[in-house]
Amino acid sequence: MDLYTSPKGYLYNLHTSSAQEARRLWKNSIKEKWDNKCAYCDSEEKLTIDHIIPQSKGGSNFITNVICCCNECNQNKGHTPWQEWYLNQSFFSREKEQKIKDWINGERAKNLYTYKPRKNICY
Repeated sequence: MDLYTSPKGYLYNLHTSSAQEARRLWKNSIKEKWDNKCAYCDSEEKLTIDHIIPQSKGGSNFITNVICCCNECNQNKGHTPWQEWYLNQSFFSREKEQKIKDWINGERAKNLYTYKPRKNICY
């Protein structure tokens, strides 16, 4: 299944029957893109979704603003800018930092939803 830019993409493309199911699929697909490991410390326990730019500071729910993160890193980071927080961690690595930057700058959605071509048949 494709990774859509937001839970609304799953609902729009009818992969689910409810908003709750759409959010679950969206979160699971993001975790799978990060190999079910925390983007910061590589932990595989208590995985959550972290907003790189917190929603309280104007961050969106698009895939370019959320990453797979363990609960401990998510709570520790809080509302701190991610680079400022990550540079001060003992598990900091340039490779992971670049991977996160690539994720942020990566898939820019051209269309929020996928449209299937239609045939207009006139009788």
